[in-house]
Amino acid sequence: MSIIQELKRRNVIRVGLAYVLFGWVILQGADFALDLISAPNWIIQALAIAVAAGLPITLIVAWAFELTPEGLKREKDVDRSQSITSQTGRKLDRVIIGVLALAVVYLLVDRLFLQDLITTADNAQDTTQAVEPALPTADQGPSVAVLPFVNMSGDQDNEYFSDGLTETLLHVLSQLPGLRVAARTSSFAFKGQNSSIADIAGTLGVAHVLEGSVQKANDRVRVTAQLIRATDGFHVWSQNYTRPLEDIFAIQDEIATDVADALGTSLLGAAQRDLRGVSTTDLSAYDSYLKGLEQQAIYSYASLDAAENYFKQALARDLGFTEARLSLVRNYLLQYSTGLIDKDETRATTDPLLRLVREQEPENRLARALELVRELMIFDPTSSLENVKTALGELQDLLQALPTESFIRTVVAATLHQYYGEKQQAVELLQAGLMIDPLEGELHRHLGIIYVNGEDMDLARTELQRSIELNPGNPNGYGAMSELEKEVDDLPSALDWMRQASLVDREDHELAAMLAQDLYHLGLPEEGDYWLARVQTLAPGSGLARSLEVDRAVARKDTEQVIALASGVIADQVEDRQNAYTDAMTHYVDTMLQNHRASEAYDFLVSVRPEITRYDQVPSDIQGLITQWASIGVMSGFETFENRKAAWNQFTGSLDELGFPWKKTASSNNYTWDYLINGDVEQAVDHFLKYELAEPVAKNLTRHTKPLYALNAPVYEDPRVAARLIERAERFAEVREEVRTMLQQPEWNNP
Repeated sequence: MSIIQELKRRNVIRVGLAYVLFGWVILQGADFALDLISAPNWIIQALAIAVAAGLPITLIVAWAFELTPEGLKREKDVDRSQSITSQTGRKLDRVIIGVLALAVVYLLVDRLFLQDLITTADNAQDTTQAVEPALPTADQGPSVAVLPFVNMSGDQDNEYFSDGLTETLLHVLSQLPGLRVAARTSSFAFKGQNSSIADIAGTLGVAHVLEGSVQKANDRVRVTAQLIRATDGFHVWSQNYTRPLEDIFAIQDEIATDVADALGTSLLGAAQRDLRGVSTTDLSAYDSYLKGLEQQAIYSYASLDAAENYFKQALARDLGFTEARLSLVRNYLLQYSTGLIDKDETRATTDPLLRLVREQEPENRLARALELVRELMIFDPTSSLENVKTALGELQDLLQALPTESFIRTVVAATLHQYYGEKQQAVELLQAGLMIDPLEGELHRHLGIIYVNGEDMDLARTELQRSIELNPGNPNGYGAMSELEKEVDDLPSALDWMRQASLVDREDHELAAMLAQDLYHLGLPEEGDYWLARVQTLAPGSGLARSLEVDRAVARKDTEQVIALASGVIADQVEDRQNAYTDAMTHYVDTMLQNHRASEAYDFLVSVRPEITRYDQVPSDIQGLITQWASIGVMSGFETFENRKAAWNQFTGSLDELGFPWKKTASSNNYTWDYLINGDVEQAVDHFLKYELAEPVAKNLTRHTKPLYALNAPVYEDPRVAARLIERAERFAEVREEVRTMLQQPEWNNP
């Protein structure tokens, strides 16, 4: 008899198979139980070694002994004619089938229930805003979303490791050419959610999803990662890692590289090498960096301040941490955009950071992109159209390599739209960003703003509501909704949205300032004083606070106070943040003209900025440009028509040479001025009737008061304009009463 036949006769093969199946089921059950109680990894490893060691012993016993009715006997002592091995073999067959069935049931339960149970248990704490599921599109191309790895360590203090691994994977995978990776904001929106792979892929517009879990115990870490095809749930690739926790960053880089290779092979047809992880190996620095990114995404005064501190902590731990340094630059630019810091402070804080990165990494694309963004954000009237176009073009090229940088994308879109009036191009740029980062609220907000300006109010409302849903802690979405309500002439709703914005970010003095200004323009100074007091408390002595004091004096009809306060704003050349300088200048010019003090006003403006008399040269800053414009306005009170016309045409001619869009759109009120100063009254009247009087009362609460009368008198005296201004005054009275009624509501008693 051959050895194989003898092994079969003695049931050695059956016993071995049964043992292996039993051992596998025991190990799987033990693994699940130990995961739930966060037991150290060495326990499951010791159990696996014990099971493996038992296999040869079991096989030896099966060979040497036989089970008989009298019990276990040595095989050589059993009479072959009395052997019952065939019967015990059939029993073993039934046992094997039973264990196989048990294994299949376990696999199904694990797939359909246990993993969801673990995920739900570990993420039952804070959850992000729920996202709306969608079906995956037919062909997303090579694309992937990296979901936040689940922290299964039973300790929230280890959350940084799972989030850090996710961040590293996003950073590394974004370097794969030809692969579209869903951006961080959209991926992290699913943290703590129990959405299906199909819903996640459909919402993010990707063909594959990478998910995983992290379990850290004592000095070891166990990571599971799997790449899933969204259309059918097929596991394209999966891998488990158990490593000593000696170097977190080496582990992260190893896993990220393996995943990149798997993605490259599976999705792009080739393995990928030379991919870079983050530039720090300091755990505390990386933890601070991750916390900074989280706060930066909220985009409020308080969160940006917190983010700044976190990034500085990261750099204090590791001066070579490039990602933290550039995130700090981005943070300063965001602070500038919200009014937390002015342009001089923005340059002073970002210059050394950018210079250091550019010196160490001359080809760093993000550093160059942020440098260009700063130049676009900080307005320079002397910059030629060609210079702006060059910077804009370079930024658009850089966006191809930095597709997930949504902040940069919004700056480019805003410049295209506001500076050049390129609405469609800006919309397409933002929509392309939403293909990569569909859950980024700022992309939706900027899209909504463009639709508001294009009078696509239904689309605008949809986008702005989505922005607020995705980032309820960002006050900018509420502010944009306020502007939308003004466009549809609903001032009470506009003010209420702004009130909500001020509740979301109580430290943002600009939100309170906008409420105060509207109330002063309504002739409600006492109501406006509450909000002015908040501005003065949050930002005492700021340009915006001082400009509001001018508005308050106008509302109280205190002429001498208007002149004194506005003169101070002009003399100090305060920053034109939220039109603070422009508004104070307009009140000054208007009041001086009304009081027949135009020549005195002109002399004062020239004393502050002597260069403004050179009308063929554009001043070096926005305050100079506004002052030069205002000097021509006050000429209406004392200068000849020809001299004023010559100054105006020199002024606008120098702007035209630079390509400065001083008449950006057909509705610009600069057209009315241009027609009037050049003596074309009929054209001026037509433009005023068609555009400026078509503007909702809620958007311009002072139009009916006939501001700058000395300059605009020929238009105001036209019978058609006069009749329309009376109608506006009546509508203004209605709006004022609507607001007074609203202010009696409880939510306004202690806003």
